[in-house]
Parts: sequence; structure tokens; C-alpha cells
Amino acid sequence: MRAARLTLPAILAALLLAVAPGQASAATPVYSGTGWRAWTANGIYSLAPDGYTIVFADDTARTKLAPYFKTPANQVTTSVGVPITVTTALDDTPISSCPSRHAIVVHYLYRPTGKAGVSKALACHDTADDSAWGGHLLIDSEYWTSSNWFSTNATLNDIYRKNVVSHELGHIFGLDHPNYDRDKDGTVEDFECVVSDAGWLPVECAPNGGYRTSTGAGKFLTAYDLAGLKQLAANYWLR
Repeated sequence: MRAARLTLPAILAALLLAVAPGQASAATPVYSGTGWRAWTANGIYSLAPDGYTIVFADDTARTKLAPYFKTPANQVTTSVGVPITVTTALDDTPISSCPSRHAIVVHYLYRPTGKAGVSKALACHDTADDSAWGGHLLIDSEYWTSSNWFSTNATLNDIYRKNVVSHELGHIFGLDHPNYDRDKDGTVEDFECVVSDAGWLPVECAPNGGYRTSTGAGKFLTAYDLAGLKQLAANYWLR
């Protein structure tokens, strides 16, 4: 546990917990809530306050994917208070190694997991404080090379692309899939997540979720994923 610090970030973290719905005591770190779960199985318990930088494995990844990171990066920066910077920089760190601290390396690859349509986040954690370190995002190129991968509707197809990118980015920040046995049949299944009144699943819901509107695409759901990211940021000062 960290010793108590009489600093502005610590005070802000405590205030954040006080207003966040469904949370426990402001003095206690929280690792799950409605529609979100920390990726503690991967060693991530918090989100560091000093920011993260999105870089690209090559020019193709940068050209194809940089625009898709702007919405979630801006949302986390403004709503969570953790600066996320989308750069044009290239980073050749191999996927077998963690990149430099707080770098998120984006790759545009054909079937990076060997399965059609499956992307993957290789998240690293800081062994000193168990915060999100950064890592690699392996985004399946099939979403773009097959024009109707998600839908024959071009607008909806791009909405799904944006949500997939944010889904994998959420993993790097420390969010796990929040699926649970909603129908109580003894099995946790795909798409079994809390549902908003409007019918939206958390972005982190497996295999995919998020807003299905042009204005909401790529954003973390306020009551679910975003609440989780705020809590992970607060956890940094509470552990």
C-alpha cells in the first residue's frame, strides 16, 4: 500500500470515487463495477496519471489506424484526466517485448491471432506498482480489406471498426471483458454483459460492444467502461 499523500491528485481521486456510481469507500481501491472489470489477471490494477503515447509499428498501421484512436484518446484525456497522445511516430519494438514505458504500439496485421476477424491486445504492466504500462495492439486488417466485414452498410461497418479499436485499447489501459452469466444458465457466453436502457453493451463486452451510432462510435460507455477507467485512475493513488 502507498502511504497517504496530501496531494491534489489524491484529493481528486477521492472526490472521483465519491461521485462514481456503485463504488465502495473512497479509501479503498475497486477492481470491478457495473459493466466493467479490471484486468487483474494480467497484473493491471490501476492506470498511471502521467499519460500514454500511441505510436505505430509501420507506415501502413499509422495511415490506416491513426484516425481511429483520436476519439477514445480524447475521451480518456478529457473525462478521465489521463493524457493520451496519438502521435505519428514509428516504433519497431517486437511484439515479443514490452515497449518503453507508456508506449502503445499499434500493428495492422492479417489475422494476428491466426483466427479470422480476431484482434488482440498484448498489455504489459508496471511491476513496481501494477499500473498499466502500455503494450502492443494487434488489429486485424480484414476489417478494412473486406469492405463488408461487419455489415453491408458502410456507416455501420465503420462504427464496428471504431468500437473494435477502442475495445483493444481498453485492454491496454487495464479493462477486462465484463461478461457474466446474465441468463443464469451456468455459462458465461459471448455478448452476456449488462445492457444500457438504450440497448448498448459495454465496449469491452466480448466479442464486441459499444455504441452503434455515428456520434457514439469509438467512445467508452459512460456508465460502464468510462466509469471503470476513472476508477483505475483513482486506484493509482489508493493502492
